[in-house]
Formats: sequence, C-alpha cells, structure tokens
Amino acid sequence: MPIRYLGEPDIDHLARGVTLLGSGGGGQTETAARLLRRSLGAGRIELLGRDELDGGHVVPVGLVGAVSVFTERLPSGGEWAPVLAAIVERTGIDPVGLIPIEAGGINGIVVFVAAVELGLPVVDADLQGRALPRLDQMSVAALGEPLTPLAIGDVSGRLLVLDRLSAPAAERIVRSALSEFGGWAAIAMRPLPVASLDRLTILGSLSRALRLGAHHAAWTRTADPREVAASLGARVLVTGRVVEVVRYRAEAGFGRGSVIIRADRGGSLVRLEMENEYLLALVDGRPVASTPDILCVVDRAGGLPVSCDTVRGGAEVVALHLPGPPFWWRPEVVGAVAPRAFGLDIEPVPPGEPA
Repeated sequence: MPIRYLGEPDIDHLARGVTLLGSGGGGQTETAARLLRRSLGAGRIELLGRDELDGGHVVPVGLVGAVSVFTERLPSGGEWAPVLAAIVERTGIDPVGLIPIEAGGINGIVVFVAAVELGLPVVDADLQGRALPRLDQMSVAALGEPLTPLAIGDVSGRLLVLDRLSAPAAERIVRSALSEFGGWAAIAMRPLPVASLDRLTILGSLSRALRLGAHHAAWTRTADPREVAASLGARVLVTGRVVEVVRYRAEAGFGRGSVIIRADRGGSLVRLEMENEYLLALVDGRPVASTPDILCVVDRAGGLPVSCDTVRGGAEVVALHLPGPPFWWRPEVVGAVAPRAFGLDIEPVPPGEPA
C-alpha cells in the first residue's frame, strides 16, 4: 500500500513546505502549484515510501534553468516523456517511480506534474533535501557517483543527452545549453536502484515538506512567530526590519547579495549572505547558521516566505533557521554544499550554534 495519495487538498501544504525547503530560492511555487492543480484535477497520485517498493529503479526528474522564465513560459504538457524515453533507451531500464532532483522550490511540485504525465508514482526521496543551484550539488554527485546519462529537452522535441561526463562537466554543458531551450528545460537523470536509495538520496524529503506546510498554514497575523517556528522544528534568528539589500552578479552567473536586518529587540544587526538561496547568517558579525542548514525569511505579519529575489528594504520580517538534511552534514559530502562551495570563506556552522 502507498504511504499516501497526494490530491488537490494537499497541494497548499506541499507548496508551503517546498517553499520553506527552498531556503529563499527554488522559484515561485505558486505557479507550480497552479500547474499541479490543473494536471491533477480531481485525481490523485501515489506517494510511495522506499519500503513500498520491492525493487527496480527510480528516475530523478525536474526542471533546470531560470525559474523567472518558468513563470513566463509554463510547461504545456509532454515535457517529460521525451527525456524519460531518452534515459530508458540509453539504459534499457524502465523505472518504477520518479523522485524530484530537489525537494525545495518548484521541483518539489513539478515531480508530481511529471508523474501525472508519465503515469508513474512518486517516491518519497530527492537528491538535495532542500534547494541548491547546481547539478554537481546533488547527493549522487557529492558521493562521487555519476549523474549521467542525463537528458534535457522540451515539448517541441529538442533534446540533449549527455553520458560518461563528470558532474561538473554536466553542470557546465547543461547551463550553457539552456538558452537554446528558451531558458529552462525538463531533465531526467540516471536511474537509481531502489535498493540503494538509503545511501544515494535524502529519504522522506517530500513527507517533510508536507509536514512543514501543514504547520506553516497555522501562521496567522496573531500567531507568535516563536511558537510557529517551534512547530516547524526551527528557531528564530531575528525578528526585525530589513534595513539594506545589496545585490551583485557572481562570476558563475548566479545572483549574489546580502540582506541586513535590524533586530527589534536590542538593535543587533543580522546579515544574511545569499546566492539564489540564503546561505549564511551572522549576528553582529558572528556566524550563527549556514548551509547545509536551511535559512528562511518570512513576512512577519502573515508568515509568507520572502525569496532572495523579492526581499526588499523596509520589510518587517522574521528570519528562521531550519535544520538541513543530516545527509549533508556527513564529513565526506559537507564540502559540496558548505559556504566555501559558494565562495564564502567560512566553515559551515554546526547545528545548535547559539544565535
């Protein structure tokens, strides 16, 4: 029996949860949620736990590219069939399910759109447990295992298949090819054995998103931020006003910047460093939280998550620190997603560091 079915009543909680796991990045999930409602209609789709599968392989799928373009040019249907067919042809493996390449942001939702299109169940796992910007920051790549064969494509039939390439090489080639696909493309990656999901993936990430979303739905104008944060398993880093936002373009092409928040109590200054996602929090210059843990900024009045793209000076906000997936704190992989992986010359801040 599946652990649960996902239907229209679950989409709001899913959208809220994957937005929080996006750590300020991963794209605007409202659009992806509308797309999923249209795809599902009155139907529902299986969300399976790893133990509900006797064997076989699952295929990681999602979208890569500019999330801003995604909101302007929505999937029209049929995006994932060509890329999955390319992977099946290349490997000879028919998958028994799909997993998202990342649980954070829109990819935590579009995996269900792809599942409806392909008639496959979704398995409760992903390759990041949050949102991260690069293909070489997938769990599989961090463990030194191949991402390829990998296919990107679109509904018009344009298709690019990569094989026998390192994860950094695949990242460079896919990133440079996206302009030919109009800014974003559907992606499918090497099938992963179900028997190895415990080692290769972050299990339970979609269930975590649904739980986070259900608790976050209780955030009302009269709610106590610290009580809601506690229900999320998070802690409040600061409640205050954004006094400055600085943005610039990094060498790799991703947006970089800093957000300065003045605390309501005591006047401390909290600085958040960001590159697509919030990466590092410092209180009066002292690091208190960092990737691979998850940092969120939410509107103080209603708890609405504020992305790195939309945070503005003058906003009244609450900054939260959510524990990241334990997978990323393992010594052999933490370097792939630690602050230095983003050019920030600082050690990752261990969970539990006092704010």
